[in-house]
Amino acid sequence: MKVYFTASLRYKKRFGGIYREIVEDLEKDGHEVYSEILSEHLPEFSDVSSQKLRQWSKEWASFIRECDFVLVEGSYPSTIHIGFEVGMALAQGKPVVLLFQQGHDPIFLNTFIANKLIKTEYDERDLQDILRWSVEEVEQLSSRRFTFFISSEIDEYLSQVAKGGSLSRSEYIRGLIEREIEKKR
Repeated sequence: MKVYFTASLRYKKRFGGIYREIVEDLEKDGHEVYSEILSEHLPEFSDVSSQKLRQWSKEWASFIRECDFVLVEGSYPSTIHIGFEVGMALAQGKPVVLLFQQGHDPIFLNTFIANKLIKTEYDERDLQDILRWSVEEVEQLSSRRFTFFISSEIDEYLSQVAKGGSLSRSEYIRGLIEREIEKKR
């Protein structure tokens, strides 16, 4: 999966090790991670021209559009960019995983705001497990339900397929669609 990772710039020096661990764990599990926030060459926003900020904003927005989900280390959401990125991702229907260290719940970002916001607490001992669980939650959120009407003839046929025992009605239909997709590739 493509993951957009972000965290507090203000606390980058203090928590950079944890930020890097998160990114490395995701990459170890085969995910592609956009993590420009970790760049040592990224200056403080106060030291950057408004033109450069606009350029970064466009770049970051394009990565958010292309990602499968956004992962935020939100223990110290001290910079406005975190709220902007979370809001942009949720507005595009992207799942957002908000990790925070024990005792540092970012109360202004709550799950009642959006059903695609997954908030979870972690400590350094269980970080890998929490990351894997979070990715599984994102995968579940990303599966979509599709309902449509069928004729009685199709219904009867699908019932016979399901009685065969190896596939459910929806698995059979999904298989047909997947084979068609493969033919077109």
